[in-house]
Amino acid sequence: MALIDEVKAACDRLAPLGWRELLLDISGGQLDISAPSTSELRKRVVKDLDRSAFRLTHPGFQDFSRLGSRGITGGQPGRSLLFHAFAGPGVLTGKTGQVLGDYPTLLEIEALENLIFGLNPPTVQELLTRTGEAKLSIIVFANEYRPAKDTCSRLEAAPTFSRTGIARVGTAPALYDRAKRGFWSEVKENAFSFRVVPSRFAAYLAVLRKGSDGNFIPMRPQPGDEKLNFWIPVHKLFDGKECLSGLDIKLAWTARHVNEKLRRVRVSLGQSAPTTPPFRFNDSIAELGDSSVFGNVLVVPVPHSALVELAVGADGTVQTFTVPKKNKSAFAAYEPGVGSDNFGEIRSAPAYVHARTRVVDGKLMDLNADPSQPDVLKAVRDGGYEAAHYIDFTGEGEVGVQCPALGGVSGIDSAEHPAYSLVSAPDFFPSAGQRELTEWTESKEVPKSLLTRIWGVSPSPLCDVRLPANLQLPQSSFDPNETTVVALVPLDGLKVPNGPEPQCVDAVRHSCLPDDGAGVFQPGWDVSHDMLKKGNKSIPHLAAYGLGSPFPEDAKLCAALSTFWPTVAPDITRSFDSGAGNASLTGTVAPLTDEEIGQSGKTPWDGIPGPKVISVNGIQFIECEGFLHADYVRSALENRFTARLTGQIGTDEYQNRILAAAFVYAALGEGRTAWFLFSFRGVSSADPEFVQAQAEANATLQGPIYRFDLFRRLAGPAPVSPTDFRKRLLPMNDQRLVFASPKNRQILIRRQNQTTFAAVPVNV
Repeated sequence: MALIDEVKAACDRLAPLGWRELLLDISGGQLDISAPSTSELRKRVVKDLDRSAFRLTHPGFQDFSRLGSRGITGGQPGRSLLFHAFAGPGVLTGKTGQVLGDYPTLLEIEALENLIFGLNPPTVQELLTRTGEAKLSIIVFANEYRPAKDTCSRLEAAPTFSRTGIARVGTAPALYDRAKRGFWSEVKENAFSFRVVPSRFAAYLAVLRKGSDGNFIPMRPQPGDEKLNFWIPVHKLFDGKECLSGLDIKLAWTARHVNEKLRRVRVSLGQSAPTTPPFRFNDSIAELGDSSVFGNVLVVPVPHSALVELAVGADGTVQTFTVPKKNKSAFAAYEPGVGSDNFGEIRSAPAYVHARTRVVDGKLMDLNADPSQPDVLKAVRDGGYEAAHYIDFTGEGEVGVQCPALGGVSGIDSAEHPAYSLVSAPDFFPSAGQRELTEWTESKEVPKSLLTRIWGVSPSPLCDVRLPANLQLPQSSFDPNETTVVALVPLDGLKVPNGPEPQCVDAVRHSCLPDDGAGVFQPGWDVSHDMLKKGNKSIPHLAAYGLGSPFPEDAKLCAALSTFWPTVAPDITRSFDSGAGNASLTGTVAPLTDEEIGQSGKTPWDGIPGPKVISVNGIQFIECEGFLHADYVRSALENRFTARLTGQIGTDEYQNRILAAAFVYAALGEGRTAWFLFSFRGVSSADPEFVQAQAEANATLQGPIYRFDLFRRLAGPAPVSPTDFRKRLLPMNDQRLVFASPKNRQILIRRQNQTTFAAVPVNV
């Protein structure tokens, strides 16, 4: 079937569902997708339209390119009005604001995208002439069509590309949400299940451009980019005769991933390190998606019954490692040594390995639950026992493509250039991005005097990193000189429109591109880095095996150490005592509400209910989970993690919480590390307690409004709770009840033993 026939079938399906009226309205009556024939549809979508008649104030169309004036503009998806309507995640409602009857499928969007590049199939020579290059290369890119604010120029909605794609593991099959134009991890029927989230790839003929090239701007340019080479897509490759003039293209895709965390743990111990499962495995990580279902080339993680499993050998026996005697564990885990360089920690093995399941004669003993050994840290430090290995199903690898039809064609480089593919842990904040948070901290919205007081570790998106992909992967094809593998780039050769940044609708979906991932410092949530030694030279590179084994072991530290990492690891510092052992990272930065941590309700994000008030000998204390006994691996084994509530926290809400908390600490004085945040929630302006607080303080706060219940943190270890040796008691000392807003430079505060609220200025 010709591409125009596929597009007509899509238009015919969608036209009566509100799409015909919508596109007629947006185009000022010029674009009618209800055509009697394919030839007529082709005429309508390629003709020049009077842009002055366009009505682009409709939600989802405000960021359509100022340089787009056709339904389809050859080779330019972002400047094709029909494609923007089909692929734009903000296009949700019809002419009169009603929800559209349905939305395009992935197959329909891809057919339209292919038609745009195949409208007038170019020859290879024409592409060479257009780019001014002597050769073009076949390059694999992860890609998304994005609202303007998420593109490299920020001036128009456009396809955005990276040589790295990030998929996410889960316990349920992937589900494409047509309205979102993307994937979402939530399982509506089960709050404690995660859908796997695929990453999308495509092959392009591409060219190398220097970061100093005036016609090309990467997202978030970094110092030194002017000396680096970036692969830039020129023309999409797809199957059939409509891709390139005179050629019948057939793409052969491959994907291979590996998880070798356990092998590297064994190497770090000097113990036997097999290269067979579960020490190194390739199966059950991710597969190429069914093209008849998804159309696009997708890396789809394999769903498993749990995010973590006990590691067993081919004979069914539990695999173990010997915990070194007299080790220096700080977190009740086995901790292989790490080095450091300008990019953060060098991790040749997982830096934190679960070591709290002792195996004796084939029986499993949970050190967290052994009252005869209440000091779990001492038990791990003493070592000398066999600890069970656990596996997760994260991994990393290559997505490659071969195109026999282009073999030997003049002007085509025959070298293979696979993309870097990461299969990562779930993102507990899919509606809030790392890049957006980073840019917020760089903006004027955050007082500069607050920045050093907010973060223990500042946010940094993965797209800012300049390192090659993992050069130590088995049979790695990656180029050590390609240090821009996680950068984001635009389509080649497009003139950037003039004018201010347009309004646009946020894309409420998972992103597979690296600006939504965390940078590699100590490490990132998705990837760390290692060194490849070649003679006297050491080459730093990205590597996913440096994350925790299994990943929840590292996730616990990130979550307990106040926003380490922001927007991916929830900040639950207020759920634990200070047993995380890092005073500079004590104190809540980005608070979760009482409901989100399970202090109220039944869905704590990590399966561990938040702190509560108990009475001991007539004295009230806060009882919280002992950090060293909290076991996220156990939560993962029992499917107690959830993103049901944290997934609803958008970028603005996340930022508002951070700023409100920073204002509270600034007004209270002594810094965030001096205070234990017991309770946190948002309140409405009509909340009776808040209304009374405003009246008593003779002050008014603008929304959003947050209620904080804090106590002064006392020095020294917290005593063990009499109800459970795994829990700790915190005295309810010097209580402060506070209402705060990120919009106001004052808070309303009632101190312990006071009966009324007073207004206190925030001096920043």
